[in-house]
Amino acid sequence: MTDQRRVEPLIQLEGVSKRYRMGTTIVAALQEVDFTSPAGGVIALVGPSGSGKSTLLHVIGGMDRADEGQVMVAGSALEKLTPSQLTEFRRNKVGFVFQAFNLIPNLTALENVTLPAEFAGMAGGEARRRAAELLERVGLTGRLRHRPGQLSGGEQQRVAIARALINRPALVLADEPTGNLDTETGAAIVEVLTSLAGEQTVIIATHDERIAGAAGRIIHLSDGRIGKDQVVSRQADTVAS
Repeated sequence: MTDQRRVEPLIQLEGVSKRYRMGTTIVAALQEVDFTSPAGGVIALVGPSGSGKSTLLHVIGGMDRADEGQVMVAGSALEKLTPSQLTEFRRNKVGFVFQAFNLIPNLTALENVTLPAEFAGMAGGEARRRAAELLERVGLTGRLRHRPGQLSGGEQQRVAIARALINRPALVLADEPTGNLDTETGAAIVEVLTSLAGEQTVIIATHDERIAGAAGRIIHLSDGRIGKDQVVSRQADTVAS
């Protein structure tokens, strides 16, 4: 007998808007965005600076709240969560990768990756074992005891990716993850991120169409809006707009 149960999307945004005040000017960063994604796969958010890519990532990841609309991610309605519940959501459900790496300079690669797991209550020995496994997975075997200043930019970003995975998140959000890297190193980082697609949903914000070409789904943003004619679907999923 075929299982007819409906599979809920991992991400569902309905009518999401976000505004910022810059002096006396109100900037509409997101305007009535509708967006749906199942679990798994790699999505590229493509657009120029100011198009709303980072804001959309921040809203999906619970780093910022929408002014209007509903944001449902991994079974949680983010607009209904308290600040402490949002912190727990980010810790357990989302892994973040930033352009600037954001590693703690006086900690080793192993310690940087282990830290979020310890905050989440994972036992120290288990956290170190998992961190070592992740660093090996991203190609940093033999670099576990090196501090960020002893690593190249590409190696630092690999540490950041391992750190994003330590708590087994359902979702990995990467905001211009190759922005501080040369072309060859950036391509290697994108390859690492896309290799995660079978286990996590990966969303990469980028202005580079070549990087977006590695994704299974490309969404173009302009002035805080997603339009049907701006979506390139490479999988059997849809964006509502």
